[in-house]
Amino acid sequence: MSYAAQNGADVINISLRGGRNSATLQSAIAAASQTAVVVSSAGNDRDDAPVYPAAYDTTLSVTGTNRDGTKHEAANHGSWVDVSAPGRNILTTIVGGGYRPQSGTSLATPFVSGLAGLLRSQHPEWSPATVRARIINTADDIDALNPGLEGQMGSGRINAARALTAAGPHLGRENDGIGAP
Repeated sequence: MSYAAQNGADVINISLRGGRNSATLQSAIAAASQTAVVVSSAGNDRDDAPVYPAAYDTTLSVTGTNRDGTKHEAANHGSWVDVSAPGRNILTTIVGGGYRPQSGTSLATPFVSGLAGLLRSQHPEWSPATVRARIINTADDIDALNPGLEGQMGSGRINAARALTAAGPHLGRENDGIGAP
């Protein structure tokens, strides 16, 4: 991660997890997030316990949904999750060649990383924090689709069209705690 940030990466996708906080990893992510949007998968334990590095404030943490916006059964959730993205039956490459559908938050995270990359290319003047806020603030609320998980699927499922076309760097959700760029 440090290598990627030091060599100009605009977006860093992390699909690894651990149950415990690590000062070393947290420090590396905090440093990388100064120049890159750091996106991390929430894990697949069917749990709401914070998972690291996704639970760090300097990452954009992602959980997975089914096609209809409901939580993918294995995906973690919690107040520490920032956004949701499709994470079930995503066609991906497999070892030995070919393609196969896979599921999990590691499959959801690249959708968010891709959107972060699009935003960084469209708005190179935006800071990583601004891009992160933009993705969070333009997501579609899916709380009604996930009874009992209100506020635990992040701000909702990412909406690339809205993130790319809404006016201003922040969409201005009330009380989101996110300041100006």
